Amino acid sequence: MKMFAVRSVIGMRHGNMRQGDVEFFNWRIAVAMAMTTIVGCRDGSDLPLVPVSGRVTFDGGPCPAEGSVTFMPVKVAPGLPRRPGIGKFKSDGRFVATSFHEGDGLLPGRYTVGITCYQGLPDPKSPDPFGDINFVPSDYRPDDLVVDAEGEPIEVNYNVPPKKVAPK
Repeated sequence: MKMFAVRSVIGMRHGNMRQGDVEFFNWRIAVAMAMTTIVGCRDGSDLPLVPVSGRVTFDGGPCPAEGSVTFMPVKVAPGLPRRPGIGKFKSDGRFVATSFHEGDGLLPGRYTVGITCYQGLPDPKSPDPFGDINFVPSDYRPDDLVVDAEGEPIEVNYNVPPKKVAPK
């Protein structure tokens, strides 16, 4: 019983997700963890990592809080591991993607992109405890990011639209 509750909360904190989305997201986390384990102690230094950096803005302005940009591999170049990446940002919105070591970039392939930016702590009594505190609208889905095997550095910017306020 507790295991399911923990899995659901972990899934929901990575975006404003409904129960079906949570189960799908948990599956993605499990696959990413399994692939990381298969790669083992590899530090990525022998892999063709591509520098990826950028900036997150909210409705054209500064970020309301610190947050992160996650990169989940959808398809990777042949022979390469599926390794997710993350870029953390502060109020200036600037991030640098990390896969193995701070700022090392992403492996060539196609990634789904997710952005989270939370205010405060979740209310466990709420039907959507993390969605209530996420500044990112639940329906905001940035385009997939394609990282070319040529290795040219990538600069990508994301402008998060304002969250719609439900009528009272």
